[in-house]
Amino acid sequence: MAPELGVATSSFAGGVIADDFDGDGLIDLMVSSLDTAAPLRVFRNAGDNGFEDVSGVTGLAGITGGLNLTHADYDNDGDVDVYIQRGAWRRADGTWPNSLLRNDGGFRFTDVAHMAGLAGDGLDSPTQTAAWADYDNDGDVDLYVGNETTDDASFPAHLFRNEGDGTFTEVAAAAGVTNDRWAKSVAWGDLDADGYEDLFVSNYQGVNRFYRNNRDGTFVDVAAELGVEGPDASFLSWFWDTDNDGNLDLLVNSSQPVAMSGDAPPIWQIAASRVGVAAESPFPRLFQGNGDGTVRDASAGAGIDRITYPMGANFGDLDNDGWLDHYLGTGYPTYEALMPNVMYRGLGGGRFEEITFAGGFGHLAKGHAIAFADFDHDGDQDVFEQMGGMLLSDPYPDTLYQNPGFDRSWLKLQLVGVEANRGAIGSRVRIDVDGPEGPRSLYRRVGTGASFGGNPLRVELGLGDATRIIGGEIRWAGSGTIQTLGADLRLDSMYRIVEGSDPEPVQLVPVDWSARIQARRR
Repeated sequence: MAPELGVATSSFAGGVIADDFDGDGLIDLMVSSLDTAAPLRVFRNAGDNGFEDVSGVTGLAGITGGLNLTHADYDNDGDVDVYIQRGAWRRADGTWPNSLLRNDGGFRFTDVAHMAGLAGDGLDSPTQTAAWADYDNDGDVDLYVGNETTDDASFPAHLFRNEGDGTFTEVAAAAGVTNDRWAKSVAWGDLDADGYEDLFVSNYQGVNRFYRNNRDGTFVDVAAELGVEGPDASFLSWFWDTDNDGNLDLLVNSSQPVAMSGDAPPIWQIAASRVGVAAESPFPRLFQGNGDGTVRDASAGAGIDRITYPMGANFGDLDNDGWLDHYLGTGYPTYEALMPNVMYRGLGGGRFEEITFAGGFGHLAKGHAIAFADFDHDGDQDVFEQMGGMLLSDPYPDTLYQNPGFDRSWLKLQLVGVEANRGAIGSRVRIDVDGPEGPRSLYRRVGTGASFGGNPLRVELGLGDATRIIGGEIRWAGSGTIQTLGADLRLDSMYRIVEGSDPEPVQLVPVDWSARIQARRR
């Protein structure tokens, strides 16, 4: 529906954020491109009228480029701020400053990266990945930036501690998290449930890192102890809960195109894997959490044992059955790399089935950043995909897939931290429901989803065939507050929950795009 809704921007590989930038309750979009001449594009969700391009009023003229976007409310003022990553893949030539866009309200932004201490003075490095979390539990989110150390240039990672006054202090060396490898994905998650965020770093060349939080401002790498150093040429990664047991799981994808023989292009392996011919590229790895800080390799039987070459990804619950699904934007830079983007439906228990073609997601153009969000307020999640290749002669228009709906129950929660960080990033939610198959619990971690594309910070839960909500719990990140939710929450509703206060109902106005779509198609 992207052309009909006004968001079919043609660009190269880049990032996307789906969130409410202006506080009107509707999910807006921000899209970037690696092209250094390409401006950021910002689209206001105009309800029934689709999306309105408001890029010209953002105050971001001259702020161009960006292979990835990552968002959070870093200054705890209630607005969504944005961090832009630049210079990836360019090795020693990629020392371009990243940007921190402070949201000043009304779709007005100011780049404060230098003022905040995130750029300049030796901090500019080739980077494609970053993630926010409150690692020191002081009530504001900190920023980890995974840079690219290669055989010809050394760029250690950065850990920027938020000082709470709009500035940051770089503490990676003191904290023991410089990585010193070619980072392509970073993810925060409290694997051992001790109330402190741990850190996974996925490295494209060299083994991965798993930094366990020592709870004193330092970390120790336990990747070898946990068995999460692979797969080879590790790439996109994220924490989630695939089996609804309350323990975080970790998915790590690989994107290493390995030629089968001679000069045969890697695309041949896509065809080979489809017909059962052995191929050399590694498969994704699913590590399920045991609840004690350890994991087990649950890749076998997970249904994801195929070659995909993902460059962007995210996850959500398309059919509102309570089990998380995920979408992979596929491709690699060269022209022959045309392959279907891949959608997996969660079956529960850490198992998946591919629904790429059944769901209409098998786009052949190169896919990049992805966001799952309910743009039209009908209760189910739609999917936006930022499209385009790495070469400047390989652009493609972005896509937006509207969800037809599955007649299952849902719940949305907008969490507002008080002692916790304002956006509640890292907080854990449990919702207990009852239905025809008896009681069940569903678990979510508040965040932007996977490592390439930004979901809204609001929690969007599918509740399956639930007939009522019987309770739940919020474990607020940083503050450690445990807040109990009662049975007064209604199905198919949204609530705003301020830490320590009762849930407040939020009126959702459904969006009807039918007139806009029909007019456009005429």
